[in-house]
Parts: sequence; structure tokens; C-alpha cells
Amino acid sequence: MANFLIKDLRELAKGFPENLEDWPHIPCPTCMRGALLPVRDSFVAEESVTSKSLHDHDAWEPDWIQGGFHCVLTCRRETCDHVRVIGEMTVGWVGGHDGDVPYEQYLTPTMFFPALPLLESRDLCPSEVGERVDAAAKILWLDPNAAANRIRAAVEALMDDRGVIRTKLNRAGKSVKLSLDNRIATFKTALPQHADAADLLLAVKWIGNVGSHEDVLRIPDVLEGVEFLDHSLSLIYDTSRDDMKKRASEVTARQGRPGTFSIKVPF
Repeated sequence: MANFLIKDLRELAKGFPENLEDWPHIPCPTCMRGALLPVRDSFVAEESVTSKSLHDHDAWEPDWIQGGFHCVLTCRRETCDHVRVIGEMTVGWVGGHDGDVPYEQYLTPTMFFPALPLLESRDLCPSEVGERVDAAAKILWLDPNAAANRIRAAVEALMDDRGVIRTKLNRAGKSVKLSLDNRIATFKTALPQHADAADLLLAVKWIGNVGSHEDVLRIPDVLEGVEFLDHSLSLIYDTSRDDMKKRASEVTARQGRPGTFSIKVPF
């Protein structure tokens, strides 16, 4: 099943165009269904003082311009909270023809407040798992490597919720901590019906490891891990598929007739 939330977030990671009307779909963290729209009067993009000081340089070009922007976002639903976005503003060469402006402003978000949602299955997962994902959402746009580490911590919390042990006794009788690899392997062995989820969680673990020890992850890398985690949560906790199978069996047994019905008396 396509994860439209992750698809939206991947588009946001590419940045915003200069024209506010062309901004991509921004999911609302309050209702999870509506789209956030920029409030035009609230939008401010300004060049930094340091950037302005470079204008007198002999080699200066407009693509040296750097600064920041901020804007208020509102959902179409009036009952939803406003969201504020801040980020970096740069100028890049796009070429021009017949008098067109050859430079364009680029806007890269670095923080949303409140944070944008990451999980479509947020309501399904245990509170400890959700809290770690929420912590990742707060810093994803500013520090994706740290966010990946928090997503890895969510996998640890998931193993806790499923009753997978954290420690065991070694040959010397000393308690030793199990690695997350071992915990996921134990989970897969104990609950083979969740083998597919375990394989996805192992990939999330590896992404989290890289985020912990290297500074190479970017937002799309972390979003891939979030997508794996999201699907894992659905596989483990979503019982709607079983309920649907049960209801389908009941309809088949009745050969399509309603389970309950009434005959209206015509007088």
C-alpha cells in the first residue's frame, strides 16, 4: 500500500519554490487529513547581514545571497492548530530568456512547529514507540542523523512492547545486554507470523546505526526508515485485515444477503 504521508514529506525535503502558490502538499499534524497552506501576509524571507556584506566584493553574484525565511501555515480545517515553518533561503541560477530573471529563490525548511507527522499508523503503535517517533519528527529537518537515532530507539521500544528480552546470562552467569540485531532475530523466531515486519525493522536498525556513528544521512534516507517502521507497525498491530476477512466470510456464508433486515409495512 502506498504511503502518501511519506510521499508528501519526500517532496518537502526537496524544498519550497519562491511562489507560495506552488508549495507542495504539507500534511496537517492536527487532523492528519488536511493540507497546510502558507499565510501570504506572514511570509518573510530576508538576506542575512553577513550575506549583505559581500555585495561589495568584485566577484559578487546574486547566487551568493543567503538568508532565512519563516511563515505561518494553516489547515483548511479551522479547528486545526497553526504551524510555523522556518528555514534557509538561498538564490540559484536558473537561466533566463528574453528578459526573464535568471535567478530564483530557494527555500529549504529546517523546522516545523508543531512537528509534522511521520507515521500514518501513529494511533496503532504503543505510546513508548510513538513518543520516540515524535521526538524524531521534531528534529528531522534540522538534524536527520539524530532523527535516525531516535527512530532506531523506537524499534527498541517496539521490542520491549512485544516482550523481547533486553538481557541474558552468559556462560559465566553474568547478565549481558542483547544487541538490537539479536532482539529482532528473537522476535522473528518467536513470532514467525511477523517475519516480514522483523526484516523491515532490521533495515531501520541499520539506518539508525549510520545516524549514530556517521554524518552522512539526509532527510530522504531517514524517511525510508520511517516508512519501513510505519509498515512494520501496520503488520504487527493493525487487526483490520483480520476483521475484514471475518466479515467477508460471514457475507459469503449468507450468500450476500444482509445480516439483519426489516420489512416495511406499506400502511
